[in-house]
Amino acid sequence: MDQKLSDELITNKMKGESLSDAFISDFLMKVDEVRKGETGIAKWDEVGDLVPSEDEILFEEIQKKYPLKKELLGKLVVIKLNGGLGTSMGLEKAKSLIPIKDGLSFLAVMAKQIEYIRDRYQTDIPLLLMDSYNTQKDSQEELQKNGFKQGLRSSFLQHKVPRLLKDSLSPVQAKNEKDEWCPPGHGDIYFTMVEEGILDDLIAKGYEVAFLSNGDNLGATVDPHIVTFLLEEGIHFAMEMTPKTLADKKGGAIYRKTVGGKFIQYELLETAQVPKEYEHEFSGLGKFRTFSTNNLWINLRALKDRFAKGNFKLSLIVNPKQVEGKDVLQLETAMGSAVGNFTKFKGIIIPRDRFAPVKKTEDYLVRRSDAYILNEDFSLTMAPERKKRGLDEVLVSLDEAYYKKIAGFDRLFLVCPSLVFCESLEVEGEVEFDVLVCFSGKVKIRNTTGRKQKISSLSKTQFENETVIFET
Repeated sequence: MDQKLSDELITNKMKGESLSDAFISDFLMKVDEVRKGETGIAKWDEVGDLVPSEDEILFEEIQKKYPLKKELLGKLVVIKLNGGLGTSMGLEKAKSLIPIKDGLSFLAVMAKQIEYIRDRYQTDIPLLLMDSYNTQKDSQEELQKNGFKQGLRSSFLQHKVPRLLKDSLSPVQAKNEKDEWCPPGHGDIYFTMVEEGILDDLIAKGYEVAFLSNGDNLGATVDPHIVTFLLEEGIHFAMEMTPKTLADKKGGAIYRKTVGGKFIQYELLETAQVPKEYEHEFSGLGKFRTFSTNNLWINLRALKDRFAKGNFKLSLIVNPKQVEGKDVLQLETAMGSAVGNFTKFKGIIIPRDRFAPVKKTEDYLVRRSDAYILNEDFSLTMAPERKKRGLDEVLVSLDEAYYKKIAGFDRLFLVCPSLVFCESLEVEGEVEFDVLVCFSGKVKIRNTTGRKQKISSLSKTQFENETVIFET
């Protein structure tokens, strides 16, 4: 199929969904990049050194040097990414609506985090959600149910883009129309804020800094000291990064892009952009010692000025998928890749407590267990007892045949086990956790009987550094 026909089909499809001419034009440019050979895979010889120490600052140093200034805190707006359905966990609604602690949903906890900071500092910090068409209605109802109040709008919609047939780069047609569309990645947040007038509106109301983070990361709470640091030092873009552990194989990393030995700019390297032959190096603990938590701090005026200059560039991610047996491509961008557009950048090296995401049921189990607690400010952090022992993230592996989806997880985890002193837990086969059990050290539970087994049938509740096998 020639370019003209392909672009015409894409344009007509997007106009049929009332997407703007500017957004359609931007998407067509991305399609043309792919047409000309762009794969989204990074050129490894351009992946230079990591962020040097002069462009990094420790979170603890910010706490010491930059005191809270209420007048500066009042210039902050919090934006949460809330467009995900959690389809990998078998969800058909916003992931943020499932319970996480004390019967509270992710979204309810986010709202309480904002209410806490408002009450403590008597500053009306707004909370904005970047929703998708699939999450907005239910999420707004959840906020209303929890009595969350706000003067500004509390939600805006990210765009959607058509999935494209790999061979022709024309829109795919499917029996289920929803399968024809996909989100454009959270990098869409910048375009949406500009196009919908949100950026101008926030600046007009006196807001100068936005704190952006994933809705499933309840460790990402407002820190007033960071706001002071950004505004007093004139930082335009800051990314929170944390040291890698064995549990972190997919987090993106910031590096210095170099061409011919010359530093060009900072770039974000996402897992999907790593050449296969270098995946082991990327996921290891050697070269990439820290990774991006996707907690970003952005100066709104600097963002507006940068957009006004034109050619605001985000790295393209070409994500291969299948729809009804057809090979398709999803064209996406990540919001962290905006780092390349700003010269006044700082990497903030944070403790692990500010990063507690839930991407799969293994994460969900860890966060719901006593290995994590909700603090007074409603941040979700590792339990103090665990920290005292110097333990890292719990490494959990659950049998995908039974636990991958939330429905199976809920059916088999009737009681959440104690993981506060657990280093790793591996569950093989169908095991129902029907009583409270405590796991310490490294524990493996194996059920190869072919039938569901109850943990209570073992007649013990304490397991430490052992492998338990259910007998036939």
